[in-house]
Amino acid sequence: MATVTPAEGTRESAVPGGGCAVCHGTATRKVHPAELPWLVECVTCGLRRADPMPTDEELAAIYDEHYYEQFGFVESESSADEGLARTKRATYASLLSVAKPHFTGGKRLLDVGCGLGFSLVAARDAGFDAVGLDQLGPEDPNARPGRRILRGAIETFRSETSFDVVSLVDVIEHVRDPVETLRIVKRLLVPRGLAILATNDCSSRAAVMLGARWVHYHRAHLFFFTPETLTRAAEAAGFEVIAVETAKRVYNLEYIASILARGTNFELAARVSRGLLGVAPRAVLRAPWPALREGFVLVARAPRG
Repeated sequence: MATVTPAEGTRESAVPGGGCAVCHGTATRKVHPAELPWLVECVTCGLRRADPMPTDEELAAIYDEHYYEQFGFVESESSADEGLARTKRATYASLLSVAKPHFTGGKRLLDVGCGLGFSLVAARDAGFDAVGLDQLGPEDPNARPGRRILRGAIETFRSETSFDVVSLVDVIEHVRDPVETLRIVKRLLVPRGLAILATNDCSSRAAVMLGARWVHYHRAHLFFFTPETLTRAAEAAGFEVIAVETAKRVYNLEYIASILARGTNFELAARVSRGLLGVAPRAVLRAPWPALREGFVLVARAPRG
């Protein structure tokens, strides 16, 4: 495994000039002006983003040391064993399966924004030599058995060797400049290496039906993609997009209810979810559901060099 050192630094700057990160257009329209006045869509390419974006201070308050706990991501025997670990491993294995036909044989994998690192277990099960990177990772990279996690952000990340696969699962919507982030990913990859991106789809049936109440419209997300706009972003960064599929994700009631409970777009759903979290037995909360089709996964290949 490569020796990897996260460098010091802060989150990347916003897109220069305030234009679209993908096409650089400056004309926008408000999507839900009354309910979400900060949500805009690029008139030229359709990419949706937050405008204005939260400040660094506001983002630091969002990504505090308790960030993952609001989703039920608590490191303990029960969460690591029965609930969270099982769902996260199954979801990541499903995402890897989309890229499997395109693997070139190399086994070095980096998962950016790996959370508690259960994706690394799934990657190891698939034969990869995997390492995770997370801004909220432990001070000791080996603190979680079987899951090597480095603490740091991709924008300030340095590696002595390249990776065959770099994945970003529910990460690309959080960065200030997705095209620049994908250029960094490209530099971390071997020639013809693969990037695996998974995110939510703001053109999905659920997003259209719920409108401003769509749960993924919140201030921790800076961009809101469709398969078309993320394809354009990847191509702008120099990638060849080789697969786009609906993602199959495994959830449990605790995870879904935790997300809905903290939401501000749909108060009835938030109240019901808080009630469920308070009364439902742990076994019910953490039992995995069958895989759901939600969001999408995009696989892109780096150039030859």
